[in-house]
Amino acid sequence: MVFGQQMITSGSAYALIRKLSLLEDRTIHLSQKDSLDVVRDRACEIRQKQYLTNEKQYNLRAREVVYKEGQEVFRRNFKQSNFEAGYNAKFGPSFLKARVRKRLGEAYYELEDMQGKLLGKFHAKDIRQ
Repeated sequence: MVFGQQMITSGSAYALIRKLSLLEDRTIHLSQKDSLDVVRDRACEIRQKQYLTNEKQYNLRAREVVYKEGQEVFRRNFKQSNFEAGYNAKFGPSFLKARVRKRLGEAYYELEDMQGKLLGKFHAKDIRQ
């Protein structure tokens, strides 16, 4: 709300600024309540504009997918590296084949492996077709 205001560091600078007609004097006198209403409306307008800009930027990379029950998908492999077993997760598969058992909401799915064993709940971001 203070952007665009000129910062005056010395009181003697006012005389020069008035001579150059750079100082905008308010000729309209509003009550404090009216002045706050104007500021609040402007702030809401700017916030709404920024919200729409952010929404557009976010939706560029957001994907909306819906998986059906029984559909074969690839789920993210969350297996950790294990030195004792000689397994390095970096060299393992990133995704493993699975089947959708049930849809639990807008973005969560209950998955099972190809033999029908329950794997757990997975978010749509961790599932690929």
